[in-house]
Amino acid sequence: MVYKLLTTSVLGIFTSFIAWGDMIQLKNGDNLSGKIKLVDGSKVLIETEYAGTISIDNSKIKTFSIDEPVKIKDGLFSQAQYADAIQSGGDSNITLVTREGNKTLPINNDLTITKNTQASLAPSDLIINGGLNAGAYYNKGSSKSEQYSLNGNVTAKYDLWRHGLRASLFRAKDDQETSNYYYTTQYEVDRFFTPSFFWQGNVQYKHDWIEDIKTKTSFGTGPGWQVWEDELSALSFTGLVSYQKIDYRNGNDSTHPMGSVKWNYYQFFAGKSLKFFTTGEVGRSFNNDVDLDLSATAGIAYRLTDWLSINTSLTKEKSKTRDGDSNNTNYNIGMGVNW
Repeated sequence: MVYKLLTTSVLGIFTSFIAWGDMIQLKNGDNLSGKIKLVDGSKVLIETEYAGTISIDNSKIKTFSIDEPVKIKDGLFSQAQYADAIQSGGDSNITLVTREGNKTLPINNDLTITKNTQASLAPSDLIINGGLNAGAYYNKGSSKSEQYSLNGNVTAKYDLWRHGLRASLFRAKDDQETSNYYYTTQYEVDRFFTPSFFWQGNVQYKHDWIEDIKTKTSFGTGPGWQVWEDELSALSFTGLVSYQKIDYRNGNDSTHPMGSVKWNYYQFFAGKSLKFFTTGEVGRSFNNDVDLDLSATAGIAYRLTDWLSINTSLTKEKSKTRDGDSNNTNYNIGMGVNW
């Protein structure tokens, strides 16, 4: 009697624990529990404690359920729908559970389901992610050219705060003469007041060994807007008012206030195998010292494994100032690690 009661209690606790997570039942009878991160057409990504993130073909799945708020889109540019939970009945349809009632949608290749991270103001745990990318190019013909690049980024989110650190190094040589050689660093911190509105503080530094502008240092602050952010894509804009100091190679320097707009956008495709991204900032000073200050990057990354990817990107750095200019355009193809 005692043994039966104990067994029943343990099974009850275990069942309750499993119910706290998302569930996938496969057609072969196996069951998976964890956190479903993404439903993208023919793929379902589930994060488990025992095997990490697993990608499962939708044709292998009999049913699945998500017990958290989600965002649903049936096309890349379609209007998003929101639900408190998701249930699938194994009949190529899903049921959206909402306060207004349930709604059925067909499962097709254009359907994407992501966790609605903007349903709550702050993440419950510390979330750290980032990447490190390295690239090289060499060509020998009538002339010899080579270039090397290294860039990395780390983002940490906790409570109402988001911290970001970026750094990059680039060097190019043509016939043994260095044509481009510079590095940049940037630190930013965001404090969220709503799921979309945040305030940012920003510090940037650039050192160049070739161009007229030797160093640029800036300290800025301003409001930002997280247009959206989920497991599949994100878009944000930030407006900054900064104090910038420029040192020129000829020994001159200038200090000035300036205004700028930053953007950060990424979009995953094919079950997070392919990623398009673009980040940048464009601005000018409030006086006549700086007519244009532009830094922009756009690229594509193909994920080979959960941590290894192939990347290609284009970076444009351009400054037009009263006492000198800087203009760098860099193409990069290389490998990257992600976490």
